[in-house]
Amino acid sequence: MNQKVLSATRNVAIVGPYLSGKTTLLESLLFVSGAISRKGNIKDGNTVGDGATEARDRQMTVEVSAASTDYQGIHFTFVDCPGSIEFAQETYNALIGVDAAVVVCEPVTDRVLTLAPLFKFLDDWEIPHLVFINKMDRLTCHGDTWGQAYREILDALKSVSTRPLIPHQYPIGKGEQLIGFIDLVSEQAYQYHSGAPADRVPVPDSLKEQEHAARVEMLEALADFDDHLLEELLEEIEPPQEEILQDLRMELGADLIVPVFMGIAEQDYGVRHLMDALEREAPASETTAKRRGLDSSAKTPVAQVLKTYYTPQGGKLSLVRVWQGKLTDGIILNGVRAGGLYRLFGQQQHSISEASTGEIVAVGRLEGISTSQTLTANGDQGRKELAKAESLKPVYALAIAAQNRKDEVKLSGAL
Repeated sequence: MNQKVLSATRNVAIVGPYLSGKTTLLESLLFVSGAISRKGNIKDGNTVGDGATEARDRQMTVEVSAASTDYQGIHFTFVDCPGSIEFAQETYNALIGVDAAVVVCEPVTDRVLTLAPLFKFLDDWEIPHLVFINKMDRLTCHGDTWGQAYREILDALKSVSTRPLIPHQYPIGKGEQLIGFIDLVSEQAYQYHSGAPADRVPVPDSLKEQEHAARVEMLEALADFDDHLLEELLEEIEPPQEEILQDLRMELGADLIVPVFMGIAEQDYGVRHLMDALEREAPASETTAKRRGLDSSAKTPVAQVLKTYYTPQGGKLSLVRVWQGKLTDGIILNGVRAGGLYRLFGQQQHSISEASTGEIVAVGRLEGISTSQTLTANGDQGRKELAKAESLKPVYALAIAAQNRKDEVKLSGAL
């Protein structure tokens, strides 16, 4: 596989607490990238994510859901993960196969503490991650207090993150409404428009001083990892924008910093700029493979199961990350012949003939293969198991097995 294809693949998990708006953000990301022409919503039960009957009945994510889209020449696969504590194992199993994660949270300081276990897992596994503060319209502000309220949320987030938080944006409010933001990298202001890209507008005179202070703070935080940038700041030299973006790419890719974005996913506010940041700054698939001790240029197929589904029509389906080589339809993995390769789009399955290094795809009918298991074309001979998420103590545990294997799908549906 050539370098061009490798660098054009990104796998991004969407994680965060229950009710933070993860599935709504996925819907918005798919909309702004052109994968869907019309957005669904949770209440109507027609979103790409949360397509399972159980999820729609409860209006909450109960299992990992994957959807792919292309944006600016990059092939993205988004993995929407459950936020409820009962499904933490499901989320952790999926996270080990992504290149980056977007941590979605609400602008409520009292709920920030719920992010601590998630931040710890991401840092322990050195998974690059960004924060998207969603539902900014629920932040109670008046007049020019938006900056102060935003600062309080950032301070709360810093208290549960071992990595320094780097805000990309500064809010622009009008009365009680959030109407836009200032990009701290380019110092360009934007005004939101529902369902359309934000307009470029001049930086409000009343916010120039606050924006400058926030930008200096951002640059100083980045300078902790870049001596050249530090020298420029000490000599009062304005660093080029590309140098700042390069620092953000390198530090995020090494899981040294946590960039912070904000918006309102339901109205697509801030989502296009989040998508742009993922395209510019999120690490490529080969970078993740190298971090996991794998050679993404090797031709020997190596994959790992991130999630196991039982579908009413197709039976068992394994969501896998291809770490090395190429998977083809009918390939034998760990002694089991694959019964089809699919690219998932929520509940939809699109048949494909092959899957290349870095991709997350579904493999059909891998009987006897379990979640987190390492897959190779050589079966068990010489196979080294990849690291997997530690098994958590169940909130509630009960094992049930169908007497007849043909009834597994019926049992899964009944549960």
